[in-house]
Amino acid sequence: MIFIDFKKAFDTIEPAALWESLKTQGIDSGYIKLLKECYNHCSTTITPFYNPVNIPITRGVRQGDPISPNLFSACLETAFSRMSWPHIKEDKDDYDNSPGIRINGRNLTHLRFADDIILISKTPQIAEKMLQELVNSCETVGLEINANKTKVLRNKFASSHQINIRKNNTMTAIEDVEEYVYLGRLLNTKNDLEPEIHRRRRSAWAALNNIKNTTDALTCPKIRAQLFDSIVLPALTYGSETWTFTKALSERVRITHAALERKLVGITLTEQREKDLHREDIRKMSQVKDPLVFITKRKLGWAGHVMRRNDNRWTTLLQEWIPRNEKRPVGRPPMRWADSLMKEISVRQGTQLIEPMDSCDPRPHQLSEERID
Repeated sequence: MIFIDFKKAFDTIEPAALWESLKTQGIDSGYIKLLKECYNHCSTTITPFYNPVNIPITRGVRQGDPISPNLFSACLETAFSRMSWPHIKEDKDDYDNSPGIRINGRNLTHLRFADDIILISKTPQIAEKMLQELVNSCETVGLEINANKTKVLRNKFASSHQINIRKNNTMTAIEDVEEYVYLGRLLNTKNDLEPEIHRRRRSAWAALNNIKNTTDALTCPKIRAQLFDSIVLPALTYGSETWTFTKALSERVRITHAALERKLVGITLTEQREKDLHREDIRKMSQVKDPLVFITKRKLGWAGHVMRRNDNRWTTLLQEWIPRNEKRPVGRPPMRWADSLMKEISVRQGTQLIEPMDSCDPRPHQLSEERID
């Protein structure tokens, strides 16, 4: 996987390429003309030594404008449409030399969220060709890839072939990393969740410290709990919908949340033990939500959201995909997301929520639609 980073992405888009992209994608000419008027004669003013200097702006999209992300995505869509590998046929026989990885008959070549892009390939050699084609195509719309911040993440099955970018007859090597933060989530090839849990714990403490003066000034426990649950709890559980939880990791989250609770109500661990206060006593004082119940509800909601989709998106295909074509290695197999979900919510108020899976059936657990609310 190659994680792409652009140099000042929103500030380098060429206006001519932007208007051409909107026209190609079928946007009404009246809207395009209106947007052009918004971008004509744009300028910014700086005041060095009390002397205002007017600087005209001729590139990029306007920062803070709600439509700017859409304009950037439209321009980037044009850059991708000019490349060959995003449009490869699903029934291509030469899988070894085709970009991406085959998932249920389709090739997944890249993931894209605004300017956060991942290129996916089976071999480093093909990944290098995909990257070079992306570099050449993005230059036509004014985008430049930052080779120093673009990283490569490969698993143990990939070769050690160095991936390079060629620009102006100069070869630049792309650095290999063991982990990478993508969309706020720390990724690694081992799918080890422990480093991400450590990041979530630090983020939760930072969020609490930012609002500590406010919570100390509040006299209403209910309002204080709502503030905690809306700021600190999301920081602790960000991305938990996709977590494959083990008992040890869930206990670490619970312990961290308990420490945050004590900080919220102003009680230290020593004072809690001296007063013989149990976990339930602290919860009555704080009135905050239980983190493990909160995570379980989010996972259940995400499962229902994915299951109700019928537009053949990658999220659904990946849940149905069986990547291993050979016998699993000796030892305990890694827990899958569906296994984790079934283990957490298999029994609730005496009602089974997950349909049992035949021990001989290799498919992932199927969620019952009528039981997902």
